[in-house]
Amino acid sequence: MTAVDFEHIAIRENGDPLTDLRSYPFDLCPSYFRRGLSPTSAMYVRHTVAEMLVGIQRDLAPLTFRIWDGYRPRSVQSNIYLHYLADLRAAHPEKEEAELRKEAEIFVTEPGDPRRIPPHATGGAVDLTLLDRAGHELDMGTAFDHFGPESAALYFEERSGDSLVRDNRRRLRDAMIGAGFRCDADEWWHFDFGNQIWAAHYKEPEAFYGEIGQRGQRP
Repeated sequence: MTAVDFEHIAIRENGDPLTDLRSYPFDLCPSYFRRGLSPTSAMYVRHTVAEMLVGIQRDLAPLTFRIWDGYRPRSVQSNIYLHYLADLRAAHPEKEEAELRKEAEIFVTEPGDPRRIPPHATGGAVDLTLLDRAGHELDMGTAFDHFGPESAALYFEERSGDSLVRDNRRRLRDAMIGAGFRCDADEWWHFDFGNQIWAAHYKEPEAFYGEIGQRGQRP
């Protein structure tokens, strides 16, 4: 997740509740639970986001969504951030801590700053890919959470390379953006709706999804 500025965007919370994705026709693959970074396999997004995904999936049939992550509280965000930061320290012992933290924030929002709401903490962010009719993931060029330059949404648009990967990413990206989502520049799998980073991208004066839990909203 690119460390862009979005904290200045005002939030007018609209109260759209979280909804359990287990009641929807998606393939759910709770990545962070399986990696021991989340205490639950249950996955949630805002209700409107879930309904939008149903409509997109219908338009993309026979392809279906595989969803790796949706809403995550700051506690899980912290686990992911610290895990990635530890990997960076091990891989680059020569780098200063400040440099490592800056590099980590390219892909994972640092959860400790109360003024900066991680997009996933709003329930308006989702990480996903597409499955073919046989249930196989389309080739997107990298695995989920591959934290490297190849994960950039337009990596295969801007470089000569695998046209199949380019077209697969384009199909996912165009469908999501066409429905109103924001595509993250550094992560082809990450999309936002209604939160501050979405509002900043589309130059909206306000976001309508704030941090879940601030007013007793819990999954």
